[in-house]
Amino acid sequence: MVRHPLIDDVVGPAIVVESSAPVVWLTDALASLLARAATSERLVVLRTEADAAITPALRHALGAHGAAWAVTDRDGSLRDGRTGVRATSIDDFVLRGPELSGTPSPEHPVAPHAVPQVSIDLTLRHHPDREINVGGALEALCGAADSCPERWGTAEPLTVPWDRWVVTQYAKHRAPDVSTSYAIGDGMAATMTAHMTNGFVVETLSAMVTEPDGGVDAVLDAVREVANDVVPVFGVVMRRHGDADHMVRAVSYGEPEPAAVVVGPEATAFLDRSGHWPPADTRIETFGSDDHEGLLVRFDSGWDALEAFLDRMDEDRFLTLVGGGPLEPAQAEGALDEHDARTLGGAGAP
Repeated sequence: MVRHPLIDDVVGPAIVVESSAPVVWLTDALASLLARAATSERLVVLRTEADAAITPALRHALGAHGAAWAVTDRDGSLRDGRTGVRATSIDDFVLRGPELSGTPSPEHPVAPHAVPQVSIDLTLRHHPDREINVGGALEALCGAADSCPERWGTAEPLTVPWDRWVVTQYAKHRAPDVSTSYAIGDGMAATMTAHMTNGFVVETLSAMVTEPDGGVDAVLDAVREVANDVVPVFGVVMRRHGDADHMVRAVSYGEPEPAAVVVGPEATAFLDRSGHWPPADTRIETFGSDDHEGLLVRFDSGWDALEAFLDRMDEDRFLTLVGGGPLEPAQAEGALDEHDARTLGGAGAP
């Protein structure tokens, strides 16, 4: 490939991008490099200083394109900015993958000022007889957390005032290819993708909101209300911690905890309800109409309840329904392993 102006070094199949900025954004130039490298099956390694922050949009883009984030500590050593695992060199990311697994380095600190947050990942399937409105679900969900998107764009800085009609027109312009857009506001950050499959528009939404006064239950109540209008296919809601400005830093935020899943009316047919139903440590609520009923499944035991519920899903039929949607954002952020992400509809990353 022609040498990109952002490339600072090439280590075998790895392309190294160095940044000394305190905050690294997903600029047009960096977005183009990530896309070109993924097409050429080259690994991009973003190398920053240990106290640098990356934006939520860049974090998503790194995951979606299989890129790595390496940070250099004061002693010159390297570690994975996401997992904290020590790396001896850039070659480790080439040999072991863009996210290193193992025990975090002692230099990977616990976030000192993390605040409770709620992440909502939804897959929506817009039918031809319904108005396609990309971003409507985001507005409703963030509104429940006393926040709303203020600006959006496809690369940073996000300077365009939020307008879901314009976001929808952008997705239509990109169709049938995948469109990816980002939104930010006070107390929220989100990624939206949309693509066409079998005559349907599949939208994925990954939103992170600062936990409201009503806690995660207030967000779940809003999810149920929104589900009556947007008719999701599937979704997962997580409790987690993060920095108040929603930036991502090379620190440990602790493991997220699953709070609930959303099973849309079309996906409920893929559930195995034989034997003990509902699964242990779950509380099931319905939404929609009697003949078009979906489920909001709240968890009492986090990961154990989620895994037990996912065991009841017919994965192959579910993936056919979703139509091979873009990479599940929760996997891109390290919240889900590969099996769980595929079960949640993350196969077929662009």
